[in-house]
Amino acid sequence: MPAVETAASLEEFHYRVPWRGRGTHPGHHRGRDVNGGFEFHRHAPLLQAPDPRRIDVRASLRDPFGELLVRVYSQRSSVPVWALGDLSASMGVVMGLRKLDLLADFTAALGYSAYRTGDPFGFLGFDRGLRRDLCLPLSRSKSAGPALAGRLRGLTALGSGCEGLGEAACRIPAQRALVFVASDFLFPVRLWEQALGALAGHGVVPVVIGDSRERSGLPGLGIARVLDAESGERRTLWMRPSLRSRIRARYAAHRGEFVRCCREQGVEPLWITDTFTSDQVTGYFY
Repeated sequence: MPAVETAASLEEFHYRVPWRGRGTHPGHHRGRDVNGGFEFHRHAPLLQAPDPRRIDVRASLRDPFGELLVRVYSQRSSVPVWALGDLSASMGVVMGLRKLDLLADFTAALGYSAYRTGDPFGFLGFDRGLRRDLCLPLSRSKSAGPALAGRLRGLTALGSGCEGLGEAACRIPAQRALVFVASDFLFPVRLWEQALGALAGHGVVPVVIGDSRERSGLPGLGIARVLDAESGERRTLWMRPSLRSRIRARYAAHRGEFVRCCREQGVEPLWITDTFTSDQVTGYFY
């Protein structure tokens, strides 16, 4: 049975959103609802905000039109937090590490951080389709993220392809949310472009989970048996400097195309390579 992290072992990070939350549930983020909270928002004429208890005498005396002004307060709001997790076969390949374990570390920390911030947390897993067995509806439970991470650690990733990303993106409700898409992003960039289109109304953070040995661990001169992680196809190659250079160039070209796609949509990737720490995520937002 997969182990579940305890609160003492979980990492917590801090995130923020640049918009005002519309949720009615109180939370940490700046909200749109007024007259229900404790954070000063603005002054308004008494006729617009008829609450004599909040008349500001000093502001009223300074008003050039001689109106009675009242203090209007806004309520801090919660924001839905979603994670879309890549569960395709390439995430289960073991070179220096298993990328699914990095995904589990990140998911546990995200679920716990959302709980501590007062936000609901949900998860949608995908490979060639939506993984309905690894989907979590929005929850405010403290154990939601750690329990899901335990399931990810015990998962064997076999699904080829990432076409389910588009379906997962379309499943996010219309209420504006903060959406983390965690993957190695080795799938065609066109799939990512389509997903960004479906997530256009939300705040999107692409979390690039990587293993440095995918680039540095290429075999030297000689015969090499290679495996396509997504299709399961094995090939025998004569590894030589020119072929190794072409593989690295193709990898760099794909990464450059991915970054260009992100920045065209005003999105900046968060890179998590080899190890996960909460400071990486906090630094990304602050």
